[in-house]
Amino acid sequence: MLFSANSTEKGRGAVIKLALSDLDNTLIPYGQGRASDAAIAAVRAVNAAPGVLAGPISGRTVAMMSWMFENDAADCFQTGVFVNGQVVRLRGRVIYQEAPARESLERLIAYLRKRDGERTALTAYDNDREDSDIVVGITNEELARHPKAFHAFRRTSAHIPAGTYVKNNIHSDHSRAHMEDLRHDLVRDFPEFDFVFPSAASSTLDILPAGVSKMSGLTILMDQLGIGLNEVCVFGDSENDLAIIEGVPNSVAVSNAAPKVAAAARWHIGAVIEDAVAGALLDIAAAAKTGAMPAFMREGGENPCDAGAPPTCVSSAPMG
Repeated sequence: MLFSANSTEKGRGAVIKLALSDLDNTLIPYGQGRASDAAIAAVRAVNAAPGVLAGPISGRTVAMMSWMFENDAADCFQTGVFVNGQVVRLRGRVIYQEAPARESLERLIAYLRKRDGERTALTAYDNDREDSDIVVGITNEELARHPKAFHAFRRTSAHIPAGTYVKNNIHSDHSRAHMEDLRHDLVRDFPEFDFVFPSAASSTLDILPAGVSKMSGLTILMDQLGIGLNEVCVFGDSENDLAIIEGVPNSVAVSNAAPKVAAAARWHIGAVIEDAVAGALLDIAAAAKTGAMPAFMREGGENPCDAGAPPTCVSSAPMG
């Protein structure tokens, strides 16, 4: 056991020993490209504090961290949950990794081609290499015809190549409404997978082995650390954060979060563009030195519909 577990019920008065943040539109604004200097400094401050760790809890691969934090900030993602729970890392070592079943993915590739033609396709990302991301089931010519969907890709393949391809998405240049209809069909036809949107506006779908989520990955990490849920703090904004926001007592929504996430979160802070998570992380680092609750948990940002409230409760907590 790396830490002792001695905090109170439901997180009230708990000493935070693990702080994990979603990246896209939680720690890093869309379009910014990388974590701000303030965010990097805040993650480092937590990791330097006694008895506490910080890192990402993201749908991204470990390989993607090198540009989201930049190579000189590799210390910021030594510990974390990646690919929505399919990869878990502790102090630089991968302690868990699960890829979707290849046979089912190949069936999904054919399904998408038949249903949507060349405008919608499965994408695959190598967990260890950034330069091997690929679109599967369309040709290079078709790739070029749909830059809205596939602008970030340079390679295609008829089948998923060999390698550490852990992360899979569905990319499309169809509308969000079309993709919601597609997801409805996929849930029915592919029960071996879960399909989640990574953001409130995205038309991309994340593909996960059924039952895998950021919460399942977090549970693995907690078990390795020997800590309880009430000693964890998580930050999020979107649908693929909902499992952790609902499951962790000290869950935090940024003010730009999707309504479901905001309603489920216990604590509310400012917007991603304000580096609000960085400020909260600095509070956690300061609190670790004294054994106190972080300051942002003492400043009126609590959701009245926290754990133990009636299920009909509707949050009116301030959103930042």
